[in-house]
Amino acid sequence: MSKSRRVSPARGARPTAAAKRPALDLLQAATDIVAALPDAVVVTGMDRRVLAANDAGADLLGWELSDIVGQAIADAVSPSERAHVASREDRVLAGEPQRYETKVVNHSTGEERDVAVSSGPFRVNGDLIGTVATLRDITDPKRAQDTLARSEARYRHLVESASDAIVTLDANGRFTTVNHAAENISGYRREELVGQWFAPMLPDDDLPKALAHFQQALAGETGLFETQFYRKDGEVRTISVTYSTPQKDEEVLCLIRDVTDQKMLQEQLIQSEKMSAIGQLVSGVAHELNNPLAGISAFAQLLLAEKRFPPEQRTAAETIYSEARRASRIVQNLLTFARQHKAEKVPTALNQVLDDTLELRGYELRVRGIDVRREYDETLPDTMADAHQLQQVFLNLITNAEQAMEQRDGHHHRLTVRTRRTGDTMRIEVEDSGDGIPANLIERIFNPFFTTKPTGSGTGLGLSISLGIVREHEGRIWAENVPQGGARFVIELPVIQPRASGEFQTVAQVHRVGDSLRVLVVDDEASVRVSLQRYLAGRGHDVETTASGEDALARLRATSYDAVIVDMRMPDLSGEQLFERLRSNDPAHAERVIFTTGDLVNEQMRRFLDGSGRPCVPKPFEFASFDQALPAARRR
Repeated sequence: MSKSRRVSPARGARPTAAAKRPALDLLQAATDIVAALPDAVVVTGMDRRVLAANDAGADLLGWELSDIVGQAIADAVSPSERAHVASREDRVLAGEPQRYETKVVNHSTGEERDVAVSSGPFRVNGDLIGTVATLRDITDPKRAQDTLARSEARYRHLVESASDAIVTLDANGRFTTVNHAAENISGYRREELVGQWFAPMLPDDDLPKALAHFQQALAGETGLFETQFYRKDGEVRTISVTYSTPQKDEEVLCLIRDVTDQKMLQEQLIQSEKMSAIGQLVSGVAHELNNPLAGISAFAQLLLAEKRFPPEQRTAAETIYSEARRASRIVQNLLTFARQHKAEKVPTALNQVLDDTLELRGYELRVRGIDVRREYDETLPDTMADAHQLQQVFLNLITNAEQAMEQRDGHHHRLTVRTRRTGDTMRIEVEDSGDGIPANLIERIFNPFFTTKPTGSGTGLGLSISLGIVREHEGRIWAENVPQGGARFVIELPVIQPRASGEFQTVAQVHRVGDSLRVLVVDDEASVRVSLQRYLAGRGHDVETTASGEDALARLRATSYDAVIVDMRMPDLSGEQLFERLRSNDPAHAERVIFTTGDLVNEQMRRFLDGSGRPCVPKPFEFASFDQALPAARRR
């Protein structure tokens, strides 16, 4: 077996194609590469003048390629940057390559451009003859970066200065970014929120709803929902959350607004509307209630006037009369409180206002087993005040006291209402036997929307409104705990001497006349007509009655009457309409009208009565009021 051997090429054989490759001119290649570079390349000598440049360098500096050689490089640098560039080039000539940014000026257009410079020593055969620098135009990227930075700064400022909380959550529901408002709303610092899962901040009842919305947000949906959450201090607040998804399945953006106060205001508005509706309802109902009460009271008075009335039955009649008056006062108090009343300070007896208020709550106090103690200073003078506004304050304090005592089971409940005078100041105290007010809350209870009651049980506006009313009366109000247990609210009001006012006089003061008069009673309530007819006839007067305003006008055209007693509200023709017709067509009879009504709190009615100048007897009435109101003119 023979071994193969390598065959050498024959002498004189032709060279291959690779052997024919020409020698590479490295200098020319480098020149071509530099010329083709998109970045500017500029070579300067030791005198800082241009030795060579590529096309991109000539274009950047605004020279023709044939004219750029010999130009001072400093002339191409922005004046504000020349010192900086010179110091950098000094380091290059010292053998230290430099990278920096500066500004150059185009010789042809005068435009200033931002450039990134990479400069190093330029040597030939080992000798340093200058520098070679590469300049990259970064004007457009830099401007874009500056624009982006300004945009981000504006965005950051907007986010941080927003009054609503702006937060982002990752796919696991953990906070990734929060703004300053989020700190304020939650009570947590920024570093406490970032990385925290949102679920523990929500009540258990609201958590499923919030999680469902979070899943919808991750799926790319936008939405809005309301929920409650716990602040760091444990306070429960209501928030409105608007969400969207900048990055689907990765991040959720939430705009959170604290709507607690807004919800309370809405509830207060609803309550106010309810009270207004109650006022309108009671205004209509009061007349209907006062009419039968007027009949009950009038017939009780007739029975009591009977000299032959058996003594054992007199007690029953007196009870009927007393209870009718009591029912009338309750109706009037409800009407006064429920109706919106224009503030007007008139001579006011505070003890009477307190009694009226306690009577309003009388049933509730009795049902709850609360013993009411009145410790009044009977020498308390009248003062100029708005009784309706003060009644609102007293009702507020009494209602709060009831609720405070109701929470304390197995205890004898006692409500003490106390008045006394100290110099030129009157002091009113409402004291309960409840658990008192926690020391850390006693300074906050008059703040708007602050309440210790459960959600939905109070608006937190009652005491703040009371504070405003007392201040309007130039007084003070504060709360304190009673040593033996319970809370005491104290009001101090100045004694202001009563002065004349335009308050409507219910009954005109006219001297009684013993002569017989012809009287026409116009009232749609039969019991009122009958009782007045009996009483006035018993006083020697000639009395006619009718239930119709139109019929009354017909009678007045046919016959002359000394007095016309007219109810303000009747089905066919109101008292006001009847009076206006008389004033236009029969002024003599118009001057003999006496009005009756069960709704003197109605502001429109009060204005009419004030303008008419005629007396008005409120229902239920005392018969003696008609003896005073009947005109002195004799029947013609």
